Amino acid sequence: MISPNNCVPKNRALVALAVVPGVIGVAVFGYYALVDWQALKVAYQHYSIIEASGGTMRALFAAESRQNIHRINLLADGTWTLLSAILAAIGLHGLSIPYRETAS
Repeated sequence: MISPNNCVPKNRALVALAVVPGVIGVAVFGYYALVDWQALKVAYQHYSIIEASGGTMRALFAAESRQNIHRINLLADGTWTLLSAILAAIGLHGLSIPYRETAS
């Protein structure tokens, strides 16, 4: 028989170890992904201006490397955002499964 008292420790553990960290991770890493996306737009505009004005190769390489730094940061932030969402989804899935007692 399923009793509500048996579900409480499992629910608390899932909420504390999966759902809350997952949601916080999505919020934090998602915010920094958006910040890096804006920085990438600025770096790309800077690169486009240097390219259109016929800048030196040294200036082009510097602008491109600055742009690539933001691309890598955005990739990492986006990956951690998705991993945090998966963690939260696993926790929510665990909460939705009914608790069954095993026959001993």
